Amino acid sequence: MLVALELIAFSLNMFFEPHSIAAGGATGIAILLQAGWKIPTFISVLVINIVMLVLAYIHLDRQTTIKLAIGSFVLPLLLYITPVYNLILQSRVISIIVGSVIFGIGLAILYTLNMSSGGTTVPPMIIHKNFGVDKYISLFIIDGFVCLGNIALTDIVSFFLAVMSVGISSLAIKAFGIFHKRHIAQ
Repeated sequence: MLVALELIAFSLNMFFEPHSIAAGGATGIAILLQAGWKIPTFISVLVINIVMLVLAYIHLDRQTTIKLAIGSFVLPLLLYITPVYNLILQSRVISIIVGSVIFGIGLAILYTLNMSSGGTTVPPMIIHKNFGVDKYISLFIIDGFVCLGNIALTDIVSFFLAVMSVGISSLAIKAFGIFHKRHIAQ
């Protein structure tokens, strides 16, 4: 779980935040708040995660809520201690592609463990529980709405990069799930 959460923190601090690309979720909202109002991302993520924990407590089982609580508090800590550094200076596109794959793998590992980093990964868990919709589909939809914030606070190119990122991350989650199922079945 810690590896998965650090993959998420690493992808955000090394690939997304340096380019102010909000690719959905609580972390995307936090990047928008940082870009627009200089609110540190770890603080925004922590506040959003606390709100989502309340929803989890209401709608999900106790064990899942406890697991969510761990991720909800560890991710902001990892965002705080992982430096923000632009690893790929030459290309925003390549940076976002690499970051999206790493981010998606981190989320997929958490989903495999029936855990979450908190934030807007909670609603897909609730939707999956109540309606059977695959988590990656509802996450894709929620994240698409968050991506719209890029238009207001950055630019249209950032919006398209964010949408591309959500798609890549969703594919990485689905691919990891297929890979995991095949290896569990063997």
